[in-house]
Order: sequence, then structure tokens, then C-alpha cells
Amino acid sequence: MKTLIVERSDRVGGACVTEELFPGFRISTASYSLSLLIPEVVSELGLELDVRVKDPELFAPHPDGGGLTLWRDPARRREAIAAVSKSDAEAYGRWDELWQEAAGRLQPLLAFPATRKQARRAFRRSEVERLFKRTVDGSIAELCEEYFESDLMQGLMASQGIIGSAAGPRTPGTAYIYLHHAFGQAAGETGQWGFVRGGMGAITAQLADIFRAAGGEIRLEAEVASVKAGAKRRTAGVVLRSGEEIDATIVCCNADPKRTLALLDDVRLPPEFVEDVEVIPMQGTVVKVNCALGGLPRFAGMENGGDGPGPQHLGTITVAPSIDYLEDAARAAAEGRPAEEMFCEAWIQSASEPELAPAGKHTLSVFAQYAPYELQEGTWAERREEIGDLVLTALERYAPGLTDLVEGRQVLGPPDLEERFGLTGGNIFHGELLPEWLFEKRPATTWHRHRSPLPGFYMCGSGTHPGGGVCGAPGRNAARAVVADLTADSGISMPPLQGAEG
Repeated sequence: MKTLIVERSDRVGGACVTEELFPGFRISTASYSLSLLIPEVVSELGLELDVRVKDPELFAPHPDGGGLTLWRDPARRREAIAAVSKSDAEAYGRWDELWQEAAGRLQPLLAFPATRKQARRAFRRSEVERLFKRTVDGSIAELCEEYFESDLMQGLMASQGIIGSAAGPRTPGTAYIYLHHAFGQAAGETGQWGFVRGGMGAITAQLADIFRAAGGEIRLEAEVASVKAGAKRRTAGVVLRSGEEIDATIVCCNADPKRTLALLDDVRLPPEFVEDVEVIPMQGTVVKVNCALGGLPRFAGMENGGDGPGPQHLGTITVAPSIDYLEDAARAAAEGRPAEEMFCEAWIQSASEPELAPAGKHTLSVFAQYAPYELQEGTWAERREEIGDLVLTALERYAPGLTDLVEGRQVLGPPDLEERFGLTGGNIFHGELLPEWLFEKRPATTWHRHRSPLPGFYMCGSGTHPGGGVCGAPGRNAARAVVADLTADSGISMPPLQGAEG
């Protein structure tokens, strides 16, 4: 097939990029860690990625100094958790088994447009059905309180159930967000996360090279304004913002569902499809703060490895001291206020990959919640740096002197993520990942099979099944739908308007 990619930006990759944000500092600007990229994409396209598993997985600093270090080695991890709570150390193995079982049952559903009914069927026995209710429909807070007694372990584990969401940990369905992040195998073991050498842009740069080597063409700074429909009410191509028209019998769109709907503004669509897309929750609460540091942060009560990094610098640095801490932050954002005390996931990739920063200096990126897309008072233009201060203050409570190390800083709130990466509402997953927006409802009822009401137009972004997280599954599923429709008969078949498989 003759295939063309038209890209709005001056580079490929969307939110999966590495950029030199400050002279000599290369940072994964948006997405920052890898796990969910499905094995089929890696093997079928021949990707060769150097993914270094985080070890330790995370460091959770204590307010009074020191902190909890979660090592990959079970014995070391158990010992570290036991210093916080012997009961929690005993419980962690059972906790891990819970998610391994749930992830194992749902993993096969990533590779095709599964329905909620099919998902439940994967948990068909009565006891296993209970597992579905807990790990898909339940709240992450409820599960954390069932397994762990310490505030710290409850907060740490609960934080993985609210990533990218406007919901707090007590909201039903947040257990699924934790489960979604437990599917990944790209770092070598199910549920493990790692750093990609060269940053996340190394993934999309390789994909672009593979695409071009196969004969594909990529045009940058070629923003699509609308999708054309032909006389027979099927896809006829696209119109660029420049006014140029490109004819095509098949168009695959990687934009989020609401941007996709805007591109189809001139196409007559079923009202139920439009209504379903319009009600998808899209306003994000994520703030990304990227920094150039003059040296390594020092955490109270922790020794650096001489002048070099210690274990506290090598994994994810997580500030989530309790469930109530997370719930209070979510409540503030729901009221239009940035949280005074932010949930943070920070990482210093240069600690394990010095080439990303000048000698003796380091990168720091912080993924933080919660700050609303729409502020009750003021605008993001007026308050961006103030909110960036809140994020770094949340870390500086544990790493005194951190802000003195900052030589350069970039603050990306939800409106900035929207403008820079085309994410409506600044939502990093192209729409909430809670269960009511999954399976056959992602992105619209009966339109979850990557096809659309306009024959020849396919949806392949994170707003389609099974969701985002640099997993590649929506794109692969959409490509398979295209091929199935092309080979259904001697010509290009017209997919049924019901959205059923061809």
C-alpha cells in the first residue's frame, strides 16, 4: 500500500519524544517510562530498544528523612517494607499475585477490540468473577486498605490507580487504572517499567525509520483541517490547514476522539456516535515539570554514592504518603484549585544515563497531579510558574535545596499539553481510563472496533481500545481492521455502519 503520514508538528512522536529542552539536556518531554508497548509491535516491526528496568523500582522519601526503597529483588524488597510494617511486607507478595492473575486474564484482550462481556468471560468462575469486580470495577483505595496497614504503602500503591485521571483513589474503577499499568511486558517482566536509552523519543524515531524503510512517506508541519467524504459517502482523503487536498480511500486518525470528531465536522454522522464522543471526560489534571539541574538532589537522611547517584536517584521517586493525601489533592482540582500538596512521580534518567546531561549535571522530570485544566482563579498563563513551584516544593520537602539546583525549568499544565501535543483537555490518555469508558464504549458504543460511521475512516489513537500508555495496541488493532476490510472481497469493502467486525 502507498502510505503517507501527515504530522502537525515539526517532528514525529506526538507525546513520545526526547527533546533538548535546555542546552546539553535531553529530556523525555511528556511520556517518560516504558512498559506497555505490546510484544507484537516490537517483534513484527523489528524494534530494537535498550530498555533498562528500574532497580530499585521506586524510592518513597519520608518526611523525617530516609525513605522506603522498593527493590526488584524480593528479599531486599521485603526487608525494606518490613522496616515500615512487617504486616505490609507479608502482604506485598499476595498483592503482587492479585495483579499478576488479573493482568494475565486480560492481557489477551489487548490485541483485539474486546467488549466488557468478553472481559468478564475471562473471569468466568464465581471466585474469579469476584477478582473482576475488585480489580476492574473497584476503587484502588479499598484494595490498598484491605492489603496494607501503613499509610505509606497504601498511598504508594494507590498512586498507581490514579495516574492521568481526574478521579481520586476512592473513586470506583480506579483499580482498573492500576491494572492497566500492570499489563506491560516491554521491560522484560510483566508489570515492570524501565527507561529507554536515549529517552522515549528513541521509540518513535525507530518507528519512523522502519516506516520509511518500508516505503512510507512522512510529511511534517502538515496539519489536517478536515476529512473529506466522497460522493458515495465514504472517505475521500483529507484537507490540510494550508488548503492542500490529499486524496485517499483510507484514512487512519491518531487524534483523540474529540479532535477526531472536529475533523469530521463536514461529515453527516449518527447522532448517537456524536453524543457518545461528546460526553467522554477529557479535562486532565496532570502537570509535567522538566528541569535542568546543576547537580544531584540530596534527600534528607540518604547518602549519595560518593559524588555519584545512590539508589534513591535510580528509580521513580514517588511522593504519595497516604490515600488521604491523594484524595485531598483530587478534591482540590475538582474545585478548580491546584493541589497545595501535589502527588509526584519524579525521575532522574541522567543518573543511569549520564549522556543525557552535561558532565556533572542532571535531568529531572516530574509528573504531578492534581491541577485542573480550568482554574477557579486566574489563568494558566498567569499562574503556570506558581503551579510549577507547588510541584517542586512537594519534592523539596524531602530534598532540601532542590530548587537551588534548577538551572532551567519547563512547566506544562493541561492547557500546555493540549497546545503542544494536541491532547484535548490535556488528557494524557485521550479520555478517562475508568471502566465506564473502556471496551465497547471506547470511544463510542458499538464503535470500539477502530472503524467509524464513515467507511474507510479508522480510529487508531489512545482514545480507542485498549487505551494509552505508549502501548501500540490501538494502532495495531486498527491496522488489522484495515487489512480485514481490504481483503474481505476483491475490492475495498464498506464496513457495516453498526461497527461490527467485517
